[in-house]
Amino acid sequence: MDARADPTPFDQRLFLIFIVTFATMTAFEFASEFLYPYPPDWRSNLVTSLFTSGLSVIIAYFPLKAYYDRNTLLHAEVERRHRVEMELREREKRLVRTFDQSPVGSAIISPDLRFIQVNAALCEITGYTPDEFLTVPFSSIIAPDENTGIITCVEDLKRGAIDLDERDMQLVRKDGTRTWVRQSVSLLRDDSGTPLYFLPIFVDINNLKMATDALQSTNKKLSMLSTITRHDIKNKLTGLVGYLQLVRNEAPDDPLLHEHIHKLEECSDAIERQIEFTGYYDELGTVNACWYDVQKGVLDMAGQLSLQGITLDPGKAGVLIYADPLIDKVYYNLMENSVRHGGHVTKITFAADESEKGLVISCSDNGIGIQPPEKESIFLRGHGCNSGLGLFLIREILAITGITITETGTAGTGARFEILVPKGAYRLSAT
Repeated sequence: MDARADPTPFDQRLFLIFIVTFATMTAFEFASEFLYPYPPDWRSNLVTSLFTSGLSVIIAYFPLKAYYDRNTLLHAEVERRHRVEMELREREKRLVRTFDQSPVGSAIISPDLRFIQVNAALCEITGYTPDEFLTVPFSSIIAPDENTGIITCVEDLKRGAIDLDERDMQLVRKDGTRTWVRQSVSLLRDDSGTPLYFLPIFVDINNLKMATDALQSTNKKLSMLSTITRHDIKNKLTGLVGYLQLVRNEAPDDPLLHEHIHKLEECSDAIERQIEFTGYYDELGTVNACWYDVQKGVLDMAGQLSLQGITLDPGKAGVLIYADPLIDKVYYNLMENSVRHGGHVTKITFAADESEKGLVISCSDNGIGIQPPEKESIFLRGHGCNSGLGLFLIREILAITGITITETGTAGTGARFEILVPKGAYRLSAT
């Protein structure tokens, strides 16, 4: 409403007062000829003016006050609704611009998996035009081997089993080629819970996927080459140990020769341990990191160790961390380290507690502990190699996904290793 185009209620009130005053004075003039048949003077004129003015105010203002108040409220309500309408239009424009100009592919899909609306980024990813999207079902742009997973995802979202689904998947472009995307999809419902439409987002990760596949392929080839090389070296070491034994048998009475042979055997054993160590290290990063249950990993590795006389507390259930698949060997080596070097260890305890920096997973025992000068050096290469893995490799495994490890125990009361998992790399689920 344009307030300048219509008179305000106050303007209307003044106009009505003027009209009523004029009409009242006119009527009073006619009536005065019968009520006061004398020539008018200034006194009669003054009384007439005051009387008619007061009467006109009473007639024009007070009886019509409710009308003017309602008119004022109506005008304010119209103004308010106009402002609300303008705000809603502006919000709608922002949402439309955000959807259309988003750098990631976005779409609105009906519950029966038909496209309602798509943005330019999704058109660029797939090669379809917006009009073409409206004529094809969602199943026509996904790879056939993705259908089963998508159907399961749709059903889970509809029945409320999940609120959000995230996955890497392949889309089929208009020209028939495939491209990798990372899809995140949720389901929008009305107030009664009825599904309205799906809101998927597609991030183009095709180049990243190709680079990752190429890197993994290269790592596998290097791993194969390393495996062959280690196998050949171990064969040569086996031959070397055999010849050393033959030399020992040929000169049973030469102590100096036996001493040299013993040193050569020690060197051979050290080389073999180093080769086995590189075998573990060669597996790092060859498989993508994933979510792993801490308690399950501890219990699985404990089953491969001899823990007679040792009480194991695997910690609380429902703690998951994002780590390299070799994470179980971290637990194995920490427990073996307590058994092998802890002295009189009778208890090993795992615990998980949140802190400002993330999740702290601790592994502590009641053994002899570690002396302060060695708390950092134990993670250097060359320490713990007798275990076949070593704390050095543990730190490398954890570092793949940004996890760190330190020793914080007190010498004489037991060792305590603290694994710090950064925020976003762990999940705590109810049990």
